[in-house]
Amino acid sequence: MNFHHLVAIRWSRPTEESTVVAFADALDRLSAECAGVLQSYAHGKDTSSREVSSDYGISATFHDRAGYAEYNEHPAHIRAKELLAEFAAKYTVVQFEA
Repeated sequence: MNFHHLVAIRWSRPTEESTVVAFADALDRLSAECAGVLQSYAHGKDTSSREVSSDYGISATFHDRAGYAEYNEHPAHIRAKELLAEFAAKYTVVQFEA
């Protein structure tokens, strides 16, 4: 059974495009460094105009919960979370097995 990790992020206002690009680059490095535990990984800006939408999303699917645990402690993940803390107003995480 796969383990899914979803993150919905709302930026602090205003957020510079260069900041978003730097965060996206950090996520790309993270997914490359953790490729062995990931089944799939995607992230991007929200394309919805709904007021309830977040600004950015991350979807990570792991082969199992143990893979997520390894990813969660990986230095690249810690760096990405530190960067996120600098400009995210709020983020929500949902995790499930399916």
